[in-house]
Amino acid sequence: MRPVSIALVLLFVCVPASAQVAQSTAFTYQGQLRQAGVAVNGARDLAFALFDAASGGSQVGTTVEAAAWPIVDGLFTVDLSFPGELTGQQRWLEVRVEGQPMLPRQPITPAPVAQFALVGAAGPPGPQGPEGIAGFPGSVPSVECGPGEALREINSGGFGFACDTAGLHGWTRPSADLSMPGGTRWTQIVRCPADAVVMGGGVEALDRRESGFPRYTTLRILESFPTFDGGRWAWQVGLYNTDGVSIRLRAFAVCART
Repeated sequence: MRPVSIALVLLFVCVPASAQVAQSTAFTYQGQLRQAGVAVNGARDLAFALFDAASGGSQVGTTVEAAAWPIVDGLFTVDLSFPGELTGQQRWLEVRVEGQPMLPRQPITPAPVAQFALVGAAGPPGPQGPEGIAGFPGSVPSVECGPGEALREINSGGFGFACDTAGLHGWTRPSADLSMPGGTRWTQIVRCPADAVVMGGGVEALDRRESGFPRYTTLRILESFPTFDGGRWAWQVGLYNTDGVSIRLRAFAVCART
């Protein structure tokens, strides 16, 4: 009987590792099988085994069987997995066709072994980084200034408050309600009483969810600043509704007499 001569050309293909997703131990193996120089077509029983030497030596792990595996124009592709065996030591892959080993064995390239780089021994710790900015404490203490006092300071040596007797009194919060159609811009001025100065101001949403948060989030505050209008201190806000839904708002100013 004429001996059968089979040549095997091998190619390893691996999927890159991901630091966020646990990686499988499988890798893709592609081969080209020829008999007497002619590409093989049809099904063949294939088997794959790992060894610790190029010849002789001992098998490591289990044999991966691929019975009646399809081969088209000499080409085949199969996923192989040898859990716990590709951990950095050199290994050789022995391919068997119909029980006949294809020699020489093929050395495993670094690509399948590299999948374990993310689960290896941890490297030495790096240098200590610069100290970050101290955060706020877990709870914020309440504060209340007395009559005729104004809040002078927040966050003094931790999270403290201080009040000053500044002669301020008669605090008021005048406001103006408005409804902004979608896609419109609006400037709103809220005036303080004639004998008062403006301490601050802003805008709040009138339509709210059950959780208390604003129902619509399509509002942009373009500007918000103190101004002097009609001989009186006031707070001015510039608004833009970026969506097609009408939003009900309340612009306000915080005023005090001196």
